[in-house]
Amino acid sequence: MNSMNAENFEDLAQQCVLSGFQHRMLYVFVRVGAVEQALPPGLGGDENATMVQVLFDAHQPAAHGMTFSSVRESADAQNADWNMVVVGIAKNSDASLPSAEQAQAFLTDMREKIMIGAIDGYALLDRDGKQVEVETEVVPITASATIN
Repeated sequence: MNSMNAENFEDLAQQCVLSGFQHRMLYVFVRVGAVEQALPPGLGGDENATMVQVLFDAHQPAAHGMTFSSVRESADAQNADWNMVVVGIAKNSDASLPSAEQAQAFLTDMREKIMIGAIDGYALLDRDGKQVEVETEVVPITASATIN
């Protein structure tokens, strides 16, 4: 998995195409919303919390001329409730295109990282394809925790 280093989605896709490696674009579409009074006062209830719901994921090979609007249209056809997408890129060391099976493994890892707040190295984009700056706190998973 590579880190994001581009001004926008189109720049990122173009960098992937021009790199000499075949890349697969990875997308996890989420719904983000504020939750007020998530905890009782004195236990952090004075602060607003944010809820993140993973809705679905997708992947596609990076190609010349890719646009965020085409990604948005495809995503909306599946579920229009998303308001943010987490974007990652994958490549193989031999410059071959990562397979669909490899992409699914990367996406599973991305989903888990999103749920605990470990999103460094990914691009977060709103519905207009604009980068979103967020602060996260990694929430450790204990032995008794369950993620559905």
